[in-house]
Amino acid sequence: MSPATPATLGRGLGRSLALATIMGMLIFGVAMGLMIYFTEDGETCDVAGEIEDPPLEIIKQTSLAFAFAVPFGLSLAILIARGLTHRTTERLDTVISSASSMTGERLDERLPVSTAYDALDKLSDAINGVLERIERGVEAQAQFAADASHELRTPLTVITTNLEVARRKAREPAHWEHVADDALAEVKRMGVIVDKLLELSRAGAAGLRHTPIDLRKLSTAALGRASPLAIERGVNVALATGAPLTAVVDVDALGIVLDNLLRNAIDHSPKDSTVTITVQSLAEHPQIIVADQGPGVLPELRERVFEPFARAATRIDRATGPGLGLGLAICRRIVIGHRGTIVCTEAPGGGAVFTVELPT
Repeated sequence: MSPATPATLGRGLGRSLALATIMGMLIFGVAMGLMIYFTEDGETCDVAGEIEDPPLEIIKQTSLAFAFAVPFGLSLAILIARGLTHRTTERLDTVISSASSMTGERLDERLPVSTAYDALDKLSDAINGVLERIERGVEAQAQFAADASHELRTPLTVITTNLEVARRKAREPAHWEHVADDALAEVKRMGVIVDKLLELSRAGAAGLRHTPIDLRKLSTAALGRASPLAIERGVNVALATGAPLTAVVDVDALGIVLDNLLRNAIDHSPKDSTVTITVQSLAEHPQIIVADQGPGVLPELRERVFEPFARAATRIDRATGPGLGLGLAICRRIVIGHRGTIVCTEAPGGGAVFTVELPT
C-alpha cells in the first residue's frame, strides 16, 4: 500500500456522494418527464386546433429544470456531504495511516483513539487490544529464547568439564559409566530448565509449582552442579553450617536462581577465595544468602544489576565474564513469582552478598 492511499478515502466518499446526487437528479428528471407526458397528453397548444407535442414539452421543461437544479443541487449536496463526513473521513485517514506505518519491529505502536469513543474508537480500541496481546506474545518468545540460551550454559559447562577431565588419562570402564551417568543427568536437567522457562514465559508466576523442600538440601544440590566450574576457576564453594529449614517453593525454579547466583559469584571471585551459601531464617522468613569475596557491586548499581542485559547497559565490572546480563534478571523474576525479594549488598570484609528472602 502506498503512503498516499489513505488520503483517497475522503475523496472517494465525496465522489460517491456526487455520483449519487447526479443519479437522483436523473431519476427525478425521468419521473418529472413521465408526469408531464401523462398530464399534458392530448392538450391543445395556444394555436387553435393544434395538439401539443408531449416529447418536445418534456424536453423543454426538464432541460429548464436541470439547468437550474443541477448546479445548485450538486453544489449543495457536496457541501452538505463534506460537512457531514469530513471529520469521520479525516479520522479514518489517520487510522489507516497509523496502521500502514506499523511493522514487526514497532509492535509498541497503537491506533489513535479520540475522547468521543464512538464506533470508530471502539474498533481502534479492539484492534489495539489485539496488538497488545501480540506484543506480549512476541516479548515472551524473545524472553524465553534469551533465558533458555543463558540457563543452558550451566549444564553444558558441567558436561564439557567432566568429559575434558575424563579424557586427560586412561580411565576404567566404571569411571566412564559414572561420567555418562553425570552427563545424562545434566541433559535431563536441561530439559527441565527449558520446560520451566517456557512455563514462566507463558504464565509468569502461574507457571510455578510449589512443594515443601529443605533449603539446605536444595543448596547442596546447587553446590554440586557448581563444583566443576569452581574447580576450573580455582574457587572454593561451601555451605555454611546450620539447621534444616523447610520452605514451600518451586524446586526447579529456585534451583535456577541458585545456579545463577553461584555462577555469578564464581565468575567474579579471585582464585583461592570462597563462595558461601548460608541458609537461615529471619523473623520466620526463610533466607538463602550467597556471598563471595570478589570486588563487590557499587552502591549505585546494586538495583540495576537485576535489569535484563544490565551488563551492556551499565558496564558493571562484575559482569565482565561470559553472558548477556540475564542471570540476575531471571533470578528476580522467579523470586518475585514466589512473592519473595532478592537484594544485593556488600559483605563486611568485601565482596557481594545476594540475599533471597521467601515468604513465611
